[in-house]
Amino acid sequence: METIFLNTEEKIQSAMTERKNRVVSLLIPESYFVKLSNEDQRYLVKRVPELLRRYAKFMASRSRINDEGITTLYQKNQGKLKKLNVRMNTGFWSLLGVLANAHGVSRCYLFNFLLFLDRVEVGDSIAESLNEGVPTFHDVYSYIWELDLIHNTITRFLRFSPNPIHPLYAHVQFPWVIQEDNT
Repeated sequence: METIFLNTEEKIQSAMTERKNRVVSLLIPESYFVKLSNEDQRYLVKRVPELLRRYAKFMASRSRINDEGITTLYQKNQGKLKKLNVRMNTGFWSLLGVLANAHGVSRCYLFNFLLFLDRVEVGDSIAESLNEGVPTFHDVYSYIWELDLIHNTITRFLRFSPNPIHPLYAHVQFPWVIQEDNT
């Protein structure tokens, strides 16, 4: 009888940032696009890096947009969509993708969500508190999509390091953490 070895260490790996930018496509509601000035329309596709610098930490730590692990939300009921082709650094495209996957949404959905956050000036209230005196991005992001066949569950989660809450600061008592009474 032959033995079969299963290798769970298989992976796909490549450089996150390549020398050449890639052409990628993003869809936005045409109703939003036509309201922009010509200058803002041209600048819109270059906003992904800026939006990620401003909101990546917030998006990594906030509750997930899609509450179902099995589905990916796409833009719907937005009316006609405008396709924007943009040359983008593969690192930013990858980060947009990992955040979108962790939230259970498409990259286009997340891009529009980030534009919305910026329009309502959420960044003004959080950028200083989240980014002051620390690097804009975490060092490592790990997106895991776990399919548990035994318990019939699908879980998406995002881990990042350094994580200022866990485990380095586990001994610190934060006022917003409710301690369980073990008595």
